[in-house]
Amino acid sequence: MSSALHSHAAFGSQLRSFARAIGQIVLQRNAATGALLFLAVLCASPRLACGLLIGTLTGNVISVIIEDDGAPALRDDLYGFNGALAALAAFTFIGDASQAAAVAIVAAMFATFLASKLTRILARYRLPVFSSPAIIVTWCWLPLLAERGDTGAIPQVAAGFVPMLEAAFAGLAPITFATGALAGALIAAGLFASRPSQAGWALAGSALGAMLHALGGANDAVVLSGACGFNAALAALAAAPLGKRYALVAIVAAVLIERMIDCAGIAALTAPFVLASWAVIVLERRLSGSSKQGDSHVVHPHA
Repeated sequence: MSSALHSHAAFGSQLRSFARAIGQIVLQRNAATGALLFLAVLCASPRLACGLLIGTLTGNVISVIIEDDGAPALRDDLYGFNGALAALAAFTFIGDASQAAAVAIVAAMFATFLASKLTRILARYRLPVFSSPAIIVTWCWLPLLAERGDTGAIPQVAAGFVPMLEAAFAGLAPITFATGALAGALIAAGLFASRPSQAGWALAGSALGAMLHALGGANDAVVLSGACGFNAALAALAAAPLGKRYALVAIVAAVLIERMIDCAGIAALTAPFVLASWAVIVLERRLSGSSKQGDSHVVHPHA
């Protein structure tokens, strides 16, 4: 009986670690956040949900192989989420299910290996790795394998408070390559489960990012669809621990970088969030004169 209980407890611990790894996609080491993120992806697309599970599992398995027990990144469940994002990209941009699954597994493996290397390099500068490994790996295969078929026209939506509110929630969905206000609302609920202020910052970042894109000339239908808010939302989450003004700077920087990358004809993914967050972290360090050694994963709150 004691052996069975111990086995059940070990399985429960592994399941919580798996969910926390998914939660790290939105910078939260929280099992409830991860579970709600999975539910958000499942509601948007069962196919994408399979990709999320494949990528997270692959990333976790590789991390156990390449890392020592007790390594900070392994302890904090910081490897699985890059594998998850790499796999989600494969299932998003490749139509054939078999090819998408194969690319997802390979991409998740390489993203996890790269995360290990980049974590050590960026630790010298006290910068978090964020989703940079998944972005780099996806950029490597995207020009070769991505299908550029017609995705359909975005329906026209009348402007107003309710559409703008829906757009703020929908702006969170592309963080997991999902779409729709329902998926975004479930992601917001996951952030709320970790810390209510996190949900507030994410929604504020999504709304402000959408407005800035609109001011920059983005089509109203695209803005109201929620396609313009996810990088700003992530940047707000990353910079909020540094203070309100840095969060606002990060949001603006993410939008500017995203527009520049889009103009270059490159799939931005979450690169604007990563670059804006790194810039704001360095800026805050310079302005505050901070020279103390800190944890490079400080923006991934523990809960």
